[in-house]
Amino acid sequence: MRRGQAATEYLIILAVVVIIALIVVGVLGGFQGLSGGITRQQSEAYWSSIADVGVLPNYKISPAVAELTVKNNRPFPIKVSNVLIDGSGVISPAGVTIPPGLTTNVNVSGHSCIIGEQYSYNVQVTYVDPSTGRSFTFRGQNPLVGTCE
Repeated sequence: MRRGQAATEYLIILAVVVIIALIVVGVLGGFQGLSGGITRQQSEAYWSSIADVGVLPNYKISPAVAELTVKNNRPFPIKVSNVLIDGSGVISPAGVTIPPGLTTNVNVSGHSCIIGEQYSYNVQVTYVDPSTGRSFTFRGQNPLVGTCE
């Protein structure tokens, strides 16, 4: 009779410890990878450093235009021919050349958002290597995330 009671008490204590551990890990953010979306901070980190053609964290997207600071993370100069935000967009100025590691400001029109609402836009950048004439299309693995201004 005592063995059964001891085993039951042990299992109950073990279950309580596991539940407390899961709560602590959840509160500390240990399950971020299981969520459906990403935060603006994660988006900014990806686009400013990892992407072939980066978008610096000062980007601003409004209903009429997206104001982006584009960075060349490639080891050669690039000529940006277009930027698509969720499949649409017209870049201004078109055909701007960016040396390696440097940035330029561009505006992209042709998308829509509602002021105050959250957005998560897939971005695609088309650029040319001026020395070879080869065209490249870079599709970001993470979306641009933020609030429409």
